[in-house]
Amino acid sequence: MKVVFISAEVYPFSKVGGLGDVLGGLPDSLANHGVDVKIITPLYASIDKTSFDLKQIKTGFDVKMAEKSFTANIYKSVSKTIHPNHDVYFIDNQEYFRYFQVYTDNHGNPYNNNPLRFLFFQKAALQFIINEKWNPDIIHCHDNHTAVVPLYTKTTFSELAKSKTILTLHNIAYQGMTEMKNKEYFDLPDENFYPMSNLEWYGQINPLKSGILLADELTTVSLTHAREISGDNELGAGMKHIINERKKPVRGIVNGVDYSVWNPETDTFIYQNYSIKTLHKKKQNKKMLLKESGFAANLEEKPVVGMVSRLVEQKGIDLILDGIEKMLSLDLVFILLGSGETRYHSAFKKIKRRFPDKFFVDFEYNNALSHKILAGCDIFLMPSRFEPCGITQMYSLKYGTAPLVRKTGGLADTVINWDKEQGNGFVFNDYTADSMLEVLARGLQIYRDKNHWNKLVKNGMKQDFSWDRSAKQYIQLYENMLK
Repeated sequence: MKVVFISAEVYPFSKVGGLGDVLGGLPDSLANHGVDVKIITPLYASIDKTSFDLKQIKTGFDVKMAEKSFTANIYKSVSKTIHPNHDVYFIDNQEYFRYFQVYTDNHGNPYNNNPLRFLFFQKAALQFIINEKWNPDIIHCHDNHTAVVPLYTKTTFSELAKSKTILTLHNIAYQGMTEMKNKEYFDLPDENFYPMSNLEWYGQINPLKSGILLADELTTVSLTHAREISGDNELGAGMKHIINERKKPVRGIVNGVDYSVWNPETDTFIYQNYSIKTLHKKKQNKKMLLKESGFAANLEEKPVVGMVSRLVEQKGIDLILDGIEKMLSLDLVFILLGSGETRYHSAFKKIKRRFPDKFFVDFEYNNALSHKILAGCDIFLMPSRFEPCGITQMYSLKYGTAPLVRKTGGLADTVINWDKEQGNGFVFNDYTADSMLEVLARGLQIYRDKNHWNKLVKNGMKQDFSWDRSAKQYIQLYENMLK
């Protein structure tokens, strides 16, 4: 079985959120099960060709964008250690991928030409597949950045009409909208832009709409989120009735975790390795995390709450700000790592100045610190307004750091509320600061009961969210598609 992934993010080359993690883990697991896997992704300016051992393998070919043509050069990862069991190819073009970040500038503002950047990427990727005569059985697309692919295989790139397409929704809220005047860049028949057509959405162009309607299979990254976006127009970001127009329902497959990277027994970023059998060693990570964050040594016995997140409204940042004073009045320390909207940066800077002995924030991208927070904290906070799957709560379970989450999407599918010595974390229902703080206070009570706390932590560490489990479900789906 030949599967080509087309994605805007692939870890470790590029990563903004869960999409990068998925493309870093799922293809590897599929290849281990005998699937012939290839990945195509953009070559952003932030990707160091030397350190990642990327080589140009093809001279450029032209890709038409309205009245102009732009050259797509092809690079390939030839590393013996990064994804050695499948090939990763990169589309290079200085006009569209000269930016250092993937989607936004340093202030969190989306690049104005994002719709055209990823339109060029899709055209180039499909033309490259045709040029190489790969003839894939499955083309697996991800989010709005590649959502026009199912339409293209039926029209402009009909040489790929025999390939089945699957679109996975990692975040339905981002739809790649652009003005109707840009339709000339799409190189598609006019009927795709008429009112109520594949791409038209309230007078604008909506790439995600076409993918939802035309992909042979539509999936999202948890069972609960599949139900949410099919049944709730707000959680479906306005796409509920479009999803329900499909003959086949959206399927939910929970994301996995790459335990070769996220495992406290082998993690090279943390201060002290530990396991479920040597859980007492976790305390050294807490001690060193507090020291590195500038806190006094006498805080070691206090519960430490951690959060690693994009600072955007979806992630429940407003709940944090609404409840921060009450939260910091509790007997705890709060460590936050994340970046995003300027207004949130400003708010957290003020909080750090007011509560320097209880609150620490780092706005830089710091992969090592994210590992240290997972290992060094006691409670990991994810109060998302919505969360298609979420991966960091699964990381926290493995690291023996109890997740405290809102009951939505994949958080609801992976975190079981502690009750009568059963469960692996803490769950609140209402999207309010009071609801979050009530459950946090309960979590702190459990923390003080060391017997219950150790059982809760070990319940989480025993769970298996490996990619192998998810890969088997995708393989079954692929096989059904080909039948």
